[in-house]
Amino acid sequence: MSTSASVVFSAFISATDPRLQGWLSHRGNLQANEYASDRVVRSPSSRDSRGETANDRGHAPQAGIWRLLAPNGREIGRSSSVYGAFTVAQTHVLDLQTRVDRMVATTVTGPSAGTHGWVMSVDDISVMTSGRWYGTTSTTKDACAGAREAFRNALVMADARRLMPSGARRPRLPSSTPHLAGSW
Repeated sequence: MSTSASVVFSAFISATDPRLQGWLSHRGNLQANEYASDRVVRSPSSRDSRGETANDRGHAPQAGIWRLLAPNGREIGRSSSVYGAFTVAQTHVLDLQTRVDRMVATTVTGPSAGTHGWVMSVDDISVMTSGRWYGTTSTTKDACAGAREAFRNALVMADARRLMPSGARRPRLPSSTPHLAGSW
């Protein structure tokens, strides 16, 4: 087991994947008082001459996120953005790690009584959110501070994993084979 946090990247099968929609819903609840765009962050080269991504023609996933995991594998934070390409997501994480001291935390009240979460911003742009609801404001603040410190030195994974539909079996790949290096 690793002794440091890690940032992992997950690719959704499609932009309509129910897990992505759940993630967007959770983010929307966290950012109810902030501008919450469902835009996908894309690299300029991710579109072909017709302005389509590979997924527009059904060839590859077009949406992915990153998650900050504690050494025990528990999610302690997640990206605020949906990314259109793995390289864009990875570059963004590496850039954010150099700007941890500029991250501003905001605690928010959840959709029901006794639920609290947090949003982390850099230059008034939301970059990371809590992955779950907390029962008290003090627990939320502690979790947010822990996530910020864990993110600072987190190991950033070199590839992404495609999230499979519920009940689907992941094909076995040799351990040396990256799952989706360089793309979703």
